[in-house]
Amino acid sequence: MFDHPILPLACGAVWLCTCAEPSAVESPDPPATAPVQPAMQQGAPLSDRTTRVHEPAFRSSTEDIRLGQSSNFKTPRSETRTGVQQPIASDPVPPAATVALDQPTDPAMSSSTLHADQPPTIPPEVRRGLMPAQALTKPSAPLEVTVQATDPRGALTLQIMDRDGHVTDTIAVSPGTVDLQPLSASLTGSQQTMWIQLVEDGNPIEAPIWITPLRSPPPVRTVRSIRASNQQPYTRIIGWGDRAFDPQDADTKTAMPQWTAPEPVITSGFRMEQAVDCILHTSEGSIRVAFVPDAAPETVENFLRLARSGFYDATIFHRIVPLDREGRPFVVQGGDPTGTGDGGPGWNLALEPSSVPHDRGIMGMARGDDPNSAGSQFYFSLSRQGTARLDGQYCTFAGVVDGWDAMDRLAKSEIADASSGRPRQPPLLQKVEVVPAQPRVANASVIGAAPSEEDVTEPLNPSSASAP
Repeated sequence: MFDHPILPLACGAVWLCTCAEPSAVESPDPPATAPVQPAMQQGAPLSDRTTRVHEPAFRSSTEDIRLGQSSNFKTPRSETRTGVQQPIASDPVPPAATVALDQPTDPAMSSSTLHADQPPTIPPEVRRGLMPAQALTKPSAPLEVTVQATDPRGALTLQIMDRDGHVTDTIAVSPGTVDLQPLSASLTGSQQTMWIQLVEDGNPIEAPIWITPLRSPPPVRTVRSIRASNQQPYTRIIGWGDRAFDPQDADTKTAMPQWTAPEPVITSGFRMEQAVDCILHTSEGSIRVAFVPDAAPETVENFLRLARSGFYDATIFHRIVPLDREGRPFVVQGGDPTGTGDGGPGWNLALEPSSVPHDRGIMGMARGDDPNSAGSQFYFSLSRQGTARLDGQYCTFAGVVDGWDAMDRLAKSEIADASSGRPRQPPLLQKVEVVPAQPRVANASVIGAAPSEEDVTEPLNPSSASAP
């Protein structure tokens, strides 16, 4: 079965583990000393074949995140996207058994859904915005974008920026096709996704474009370790390529001399696409998430592929761990079409070295003990304190930007089985809607600062937390 956060995807199962080691297709396991909600249990190895998702090897406690159980993540946010983010309606939705799927009512969430294998396009009536001229290019081929502005009202520029909103280049443009290849060394020389935003007289226009260099991740370095919480063996990630997380770690010192030199990583071209967000319409309200393709480009593409195909529609949040053994908010896990914690899309993802820390509201992929076993199961991190140990062990790829109250309501679900995090009446993920991303504002992060846990109007119920 999949464990909680640290959820490995193996044999179709995905788990997340909150422990220092991930287990195969598992979800974070519930605390052993204090009740913890299954979907957010901490310390469960991802390799455990249960409906849980294991957490990363770097755990502060014994909880793991296994596939089949919910988990969550969040990146520290220093800034909010003021002026560009529209609120998401979060009123609870009636039980799915008696009502139809939610339809977004908020303007920011009512954009046309993107369908599988269809590139995002700007509606003809808009006639203002930025579009990629092609989806894939070779390394030295033109990087052409089309500037649509039939009635310019001011100076048009393209701002090239990173995830945090740092502008590396500003290019003056006119309506029509523009080749960025000779105009921006910071773009063509980047090893990570960059955002291209059309701006008119200082005001961002429509969604930006993602330009992602086609590069393979470095090899993951692992060792076999013993989980302190239950004395069970698991696979712990200790580095990437020729870089070790902690060169002074005893296991790492022993393993490093045996590492083979990694193959060189080169840029084979670029992928260009309109930046998008996703709105998760759940039985507890809608949650909008923004993606960080610079940290995990293929993980983002995988999630969007599944979302556009309707793979996640009418599935449940099968694992919820509101509190770990030490009373810290842990995770909410979903994404399994079977609802058992062992299901997946039929393929596995190569683990990517995401640098996004597990903060409140961050999304990560559950997996099994095999680092390259994630598939479709994902989790929401409920707190930095409860999920920090997952950093470096699980791949984080998105974060909540609106709908925090809906996420918190998911975490307050009544738990039927504290050991697995199984909710008595699992909340429903009615539909995942893919919509154009909000315009980027310079010096503002894609994922802003999350509301503090103290802002939650109603505290999590310790009595519903998973047991150790």
